[in-house]
Amino acid sequence: MEFDEPAFVLTARAHGEAGAIVEVLTASRGKWAAHVAGGASRRMKPFLQPGARVDFAYRARVADQLGSARIEPVGEGPSALFDDATALAGLAAAAAVVAAALPEREPHPGVFLAFEALTGALVDEAIWPAVLVRFEAGLLADLGFGFDLSACAVTGVTDDLVWVSPRTGHFLQTCVFNTLDRPLPPARDRLLERLRDHGLL
Repeated sequence: MEFDEPAFVLTARAHGEAGAIVEVLTASRGKWAAHVAGGASRRMKPFLQPGARVDFAYRARVADQLGSARIEPVGEGPSALFDDATALAGLAAAAAVVAAALPEREPHPGVFLAFEALTGALVDEAIWPAVLVRFEAGLLADLGFGFDLSACAVTGVTDDLVWVSPRTGHFLQTCVFNTLDRPLPPARDRLLERLRDHGLL
């Protein structure tokens, strides 16, 4: 089995002396894991940060076994956000939520496109927190737990809608992570703390 697709790195952990097991969100095939030779090397580590855009060339002898991948960086990736620790935390939180919430090898092209939009928005502090909320709501909808944000559920009012109550994290925990018997990813909790500290929440 072989394919080559655009992807975003979700997680990477060392495996063996120099390799890494890398999880990515692909454009049309969903979340995939693969062994990347040299993935723990100093040269490769910057390309395997959560949210990095890569070209993911996958190969496996048997379709249902862990294969190997060649990964090539595309663009600056997370390094473009090094001067904005809060935006980096937002990228890490989104990657952690996707990695923990999506089943493996199940196509979610809408999630890929939404993640792509979020990464583009992270350079603008004025809008990216709102884009992140929309991203999480879209992820829920893609997993079958959509809800309508076009009107207030209590009053039906459609003007000046600012808040989601309960907050989106409640729905992620209740609908997705409770069924997986795990909490929301710590990276998301760290992001919320940082947003509160900066008056953005």
